[in-house]
This record gives sequence, structure tokens and C-alpha cells, in this order.
Amino acid sequence: MDNQRHGLFIGIEHSGRDHFFLSIKAIGKLTHQDYQLMVPLLEAAIEGTVQPELYALVDVTELQGWDAEALWDDLKLGVTHGRDFKKIAVVGRSGWQQWMTKVADWFTPIDIEYFYQRQAAVDWLEQAVNDGQHTS
Repeated sequence: MDNQRHGLFIGIEHSGRDHFFLSIKAIGKLTHQDYQLMVPLLEAAIEGTVQPELYALVDVTELQGWDAEALWDDLKLGVTHGRDFKKIAVVGRSGWQQWMTKVADWFTPIDIEYFYQRQAAVDWLEQAVNDGQHTS
């Protein structure tokens, strides 16, 4: 039996007075079962918004990769809900994570940026939220 810790964790993170981000943390080697549990939660959160323009902070510092079926699940998730996200800041610690972020940015309509430091990612998202509030 494999006792390695893995999974996807979703939450809401508040930053500043009026700012909040969808917070996602990926740990270990993700499996198809991880996505089966997480996707309905994410879809329920998105369904509750009228015109979703979500900002997300994704922490992959403990991500070790995906099994083949989970990688397919991740691709389907991006295709299905890509337009629901306005910006995604990815915080990681390795070159392959940065490379995967660039690939995702090429193939989705989402503005995705990679950061090695969490605070830089939060600052980028806060600036995007502030810019979006001024253009409405």
C-alpha cells in the first residue's frame, strides 16, 4: 500500500481588505482519485458566481507530479474551466514546474505567471485585482 501523502487542497485566501483568491495547494504525486474529489468542489464554487473571473494562487512547492490519468484530468479541467479564471499565480521551486506553467500559459486563455516566492505571487494577483476594479 502506498502511504505517500498526496492531494489537492482548495480554499479561499484573503489578502488585504477586499481581496480574495482561490487558493489551491498540490502535494505529492497527484492521482485520478484526487481530481475526482477536487473537481466537484471547484465546480460548485465556480457555479456560485454569476460571471466568474477568478484569481487563483496555486502552490506547487510540494508537487511531485501526476500519474497519467491525473495529467489528463488536469488538462480537461483547464479546457473546461479556463475561461472562468482571469489570472493564476503559480508558486513553485523547480525548473520543471516553471516549464509546465509556461506550457499551460501557451495553451489556455488564462494569464498564468510563475513565481519562486509566494509574496511576489500575491502581489501580482493583488495588482491584477486592483487594475480590474479600476477598469470596470
